[in-house]
Amino acid sequence: MKNIKLLLLAVFSLVLFNSCTDEVEPQNTNYVTFGAETYDFGVDAGSTGTTFNIPVYTANKSGSDRTFNVTIDMDNTNADAGSYTVPSSITIPANSNEGALAVVLSDTNLGIGVNTITVNFEGGVEGLSTSAPVVINYIQNCNEVTGTLDFVFDGFGSEISWQILDSIGGVVASGSGYADGQATASESITLCAGRTFTFVINDSFGDGLSYPANGSYTLTVGGTVKASGGGNFGSSETTNFDTN
Repeated sequence: MKNIKLLLLAVFSLVLFNSCTDEVEPQNTNYVTFGAETYDFGVDAGSTGTTFNIPVYTANKSGSDRTFNVTIDMDNTNADAGSYTVPSSITIPANSNEGALAVVLSDTNLGIGVNTITVNFEGGVEGLSTSAPVVINYIQNCNEVTGTLDFVFDGFGSEISWQILDSIGGVVASGSGYADGQATASESITLCAGRTFTFVINDSFGDGLSYPANGSYTLTVGGTVKASGGGNFGSSETTNFDTN
């Protein structure tokens, strides 16, 4: 009976040892990941290309270079294609587990809002596990300049509305809700320096600022008149301007 007990104890110890060994054995060692799930960058006005490096890590090292392909998830990307360059692959040097995705961003067709690129590791590689995609957000760095938009109404201020659009058609400032009989109005506007914009004034009746008396509008930015007009301009009038 004593021998049987010793035999059972030996078997139990062997099973327990093997179980513990299995638990500490490394899993998914063929793994590649971006350093984080989200990165935020700013692009200087007029920049033709600035490189931003997104860290990439592998779970182990290799004696030779390793290349991992990446793709852009266009369903979750809203940035203009002219404003970014993303390489099609990332190389991890030999004897290292660190590399970088070198993304080039430029001030090309950037709006005032947030531009987003989503990048995935290419799937379908046998035995390779990958992380979630990386989301790259970037905006134009903005040095602010102030301006004023002054109106002399024609007697029907309720018919007037206006917008200022950025280079890709985004609305960066707007106004409406003036009253009939209101003589004047002045709006304070803040824009980014070194950009191009479009000023649009609308008249819902279609006779501009012309009845019962001629009115006018003047957009001044940084002390310089950028758009002006008045009288009968019809339903709308558009002026392109810059803040250089």
